[in-house]
Amino acid sequence: MQAGSVFGQNGRTQYMGSTNIAMPTGYTTSGVTYLSDNSHSAMLYSQLIAGKFVEFSLLRHFNGAEKDKSIMNFKLNILEEGSFIPNVVWGVSDFKESLGSKIFYFAGSKTFDSFGVKLHGGFYKDPITTDRKEFYGVEKTIFPLIALIAERVEGKHAIGLKMSPYPGATFEYSRRLKGADDQQSIYKLSYSRTF
Repeated sequence: MQAGSVFGQNGRTQYMGSTNIAMPTGYTTSGVTYLSDNSHSAMLYSQLIAGKFVEFSLLRHFNGAEKDKSIMNFKLNILEEGSFIPNVVWGVSDFKESLGSKIFYFAGSKTFDSFGVKLHGGFYKDPITTDRKEFYGVEKTIFPLIALIAERVEGKHAIGLKMSPYPGATFEYSRRLKGADDQQSIYKLSYSRTF
């Protein structure tokens, strides 16, 4: 993949299934998300299979060098969330190798209802260097329909707001903080439900 295509140099490691901002969470879900990440448009479809045991997702690119290409991903739920343990998934992104080699990852998420907080974290195997790279994020409810969201991956931060005006519908606006003069905007409009 060329530098600057899709969403920048790290584009292949973003939107590998249902996400916090751009990185996967330890939860599985069904839904559809339109996203605009640094002016790159795409649609992410996700579908639960066998309850919440497996999530299959398809990322369809609308512009750029990857226009009209689709990336197939899946998550396998390997540990159910409990009182003290997180929900853990194992996932594969681009398993049909549409843009390059497969990307394997583990992700975990834990919800603390009494604090209005969801914590996310995980790691993936870089498809080029094969190095293990970590990511983590948080979602903190500040008002009944508004949450602050943040994420860190490859030394870069992203922060934003998540608004839920209707059941199952969310709008997110985030900024990827790369430097004072080089920030990227991320817009996401999502509708989640069991199809």
